[in-house]
Amino acid sequence: MDSRTKQSGTALPLSGRNAVEASRGRRSEKALSAEELEETVRRAGRGDEDAVSRLFERYHPRVYRYALARLGNPHDAEDVAAEAFTTVVRKVASFRWRGAGFEAWLFKIAANAVVDRHRRRARDPVELREDSGFENRAGGQESDQALLDAERGSELRALLDRLPADQREVLLLRFAGELSADEVGNVMDRKPNAVRQLQFRALEGLRRRMGEEQSGG
Repeated sequence: MDSRTKQSGTALPLSGRNAVEASRGRRSEKALSAEELEETVRRAGRGDEDAVSRLFERYHPRVYRYALARLGNPHDAEDVAAEAFTTVVRKVASFRWRGAGFEAWLFKIAANAVVDRHRRRARDPVELREDSGFENRAGGQESDQALLDAERGSELRALLDRLPADQREVLLLRFAGELSADEVGNVMDRKPNAVRQLQFRALEGLRRRMGEEQSGG
């Protein structure tokens, strides 16, 4: 794919490997206020390339990390992130601020792209690698982040694979995607309290399994 992809007359700033190299080893861009985000999305819907670039720079690293954590393959993650933003550029003019916010809408597009990629690959889901999206994300949620930082690579991959699919998805959206519980709920069609309960059970499950492995149980 070319480094600048035209969709509906609007240029996608970067795609594929160039975008990934730009986002690796970097935290997400400074968060936009609610008013700034709404204005940026509206400008993007009118074809403003600067607004599209701002959305891309803010959200591409998070979408890529989420896709990498789900797919385990950097090339597939690159493709999913590019597909998601191509869809966003094509459909942002019709986005309406009702119910779910922009971030939930974006990650629902990304989640659907991941499902499509799994179907095309016809292979087992969620293969986490050592660089698999839990690193280099924004701060906050320190204790839970520390838990996830403590175990990486094949051990974390094996532990996450043993979680129920909905618990695993909550962790990936919360920590790789950096979404709030409300936003995860919109992506997964669950109430925020249900998301928090899933997250609690998932983290407790990880702690329990880590303790069992450390004690040789």
